[in-house]
Amino acid sequence: MSTILDNLPEDFPDYCRHADADAPVPTWEQVTRSSESADEEMIEHVSRIVTGNSEQPAREVWEGWPEAYRRSTALVIDKVYNEGWLSSVGPIKGWPWDGGFFFHPRESERGTLADVLNSKAGKGGGYIRSTLRNGLFAFLNSSNHKGWDESWMENNAPMAALHVGIFADGSAEIHLEAFNPLYINGAPRKDVVSIPVVGSYNHKMFLLHRRWEQSEYSTAVRRSANFYYMMRDGVPLSF
Repeated sequence: MSTILDNLPEDFPDYCRHADADAPVPTWEQVTRSSESADEEMIEHVSRIVTGNSEQPAREVWEGWPEAYRRSTALVIDKVYNEGWLSSVGPIKGWPWDGGFFFHPRESERGTLADVLNSKAGKGGGYIRSTLRNGLFAFLNSSNHKGWDESWMENNAPMAALHVGIFADGSAEIHLEAFNPLYINGAPRKDVVSIPVVGSYNHKMFLLHRRWEQSEYSTAVRRSANFYYMMRDGVPLSF
């Protein structure tokens, strides 16, 4: 029986060949950081995101999801929590997938989701807004997401970077990208190309993104089993 990892080219990255069985699947206690004692704040966050409901219904939904969806959702939650804007993430819209989810943004004490991400897209922040003002490359980074009215990309993470967009109806999408062509904040100078009007981009990551994520191999690359290993040394994970 063929699998997604069969018939890959010889130059396919070894670090993108992780089988689902190679990566752990978080329990409810782990994703809510309640393995030793109940973390009421995280229980509230995760319950809200999973169902918009209280803990028990959310836990039942969580445990009914496929393992890859649980792993993927936990990775997104862990990363957003680490970056300090989990309060802006409301209930998931529909089902998650292996790599991200649609959701209803939530206004927090720091404002709307757009307010929060714009505050992180300024000088010294870890995001870049996808507008022409930030260069053609930043603008085109979200060109394949036609439904997004506004969008942002992490610019300080080379791999497993967050890409966030808001739709016209106010709902949003968040997903992880394996190779980040907008990794320009903290990247080795030799990898960053800056061109007037075009803007700045990471040439190394751009080539990897084109080769593996904008090709027939994208499904094999963008899996939570891979994202887990890309993230575990740089993000405090719950599992």
